[in-house]
Parts: sequence; C-alpha cells; structure tokens
Amino acid sequence: MRILPTSLFNTCLRATALLALGLSSCSKDETPLPAVRENELITSVRLKFVNQANPADVKLATWKDLDGEGGNPPIIDAINLLPNAVYTMTVDAVLNETSSKSEDVTAEIVREANNHLFVYKPTGASLTVAVTDKDAKGLPFGLQANATTGAVSTGSLRVVLRHQVGTKDGTETPGSTDIDTTFPVTIR
Repeated sequence: MRILPTSLFNTCLRATALLALGLSSCSKDETPLPAVRENELITSVRLKFVNQANPADVKLATWKDLDGEGGNPPIIDAINLLPNAVYTMTVDAVLNETSSKSEDVTAEIVREANNHLFVYKPTGASLTVAVTDKDAKGLPFGLQANATTGAVSTGSLRVVLRHQVGTKDGTETPGSTDIDTTFPVTIR
C-alpha cells in the first residue's frame, strides 16, 4: 500500500493540531476567578448620638428586623435630638441575630471599609449629616458622622449601607445594599 504525500501531510497536520490542543489544555497558568463577596446578613443596627456641647447627652436608636424582609415589621426606635446642636453620630453596632448567638458584624464591615459606604438621607427634619471618616483609599466610609440639628421639627433619617466590592468610588450608586432602613426623627 502506497501512502500519498498529501495524505501523509494531512495526517501529520492533524496529529500536530491534536498535540498542540492537548498540551495547551493542560496549562497550570490559569488565573482563578475572584470569589464574589456576598452581602452581609444584618438584622439589627444601633446608632449612637453624643452631643458635642454636652457629652452626657447620649441618644441611642436601634433598628431590628429579626425575621428579615417580608416578615413581621421591624422594630425601630425614634431618634430624639435637641435643636441647634451638633452630635457625633456613630454606627455603634451592626448585628446578625439570626442564630441563638448574636454575631457583631461591625468589625467585618470596618475591615472591609474599602468595599462599604454608609449613606445618610434626612428628610423633613431640620437635620444634616456629614460623614467624618474615610477608608484606606481616602473615600468616605460613614461609620462616623456629625449630625447637626436646626429648629424644632420632625422627619426621618434613612440609613443605607452600600456593599461596593471593587466598585467603590465615594458615591452611593455602585454596588448592592446591605442595609436600607428609615428611623423617625424628632428634634425638640
């Protein structure tokens, strides 16, 4: 049996292609995809307000939703502040209380400050909130802020924690939401 040069060439070409394909598929240089970080599981948030002119004037307000979204309504404390005052506001505790043992996730959020942003949105009440802390990149973080009150009034303070893994730019827009709750506010 005589092998034609064209058949021999085609056979060698196919064998070379298969060998190259086999060797390239065994590469160990593959870069694994980064793990996608999930949102924090948060059932409670406590805000602490300390009057800068009178440090004995301390107010706490807690939002608690143990059964999560769609179940029973959350329990929300009102924020009661004096008029014409400046308070140092701190997110004092962020908790996951879904199991028998409460887990404080505040430290985890602080460790991942480059991927988180607290946003404060007062409505109706004579209240402004200015974030005073930054993450390692110099972008606003929001665990601490100054809350400045004006005249006697009522309204609300919406607190949002944005989860911005790899997308944080100092604005609220990128990322997903870890917390979105609204506290009633009374200034009197």
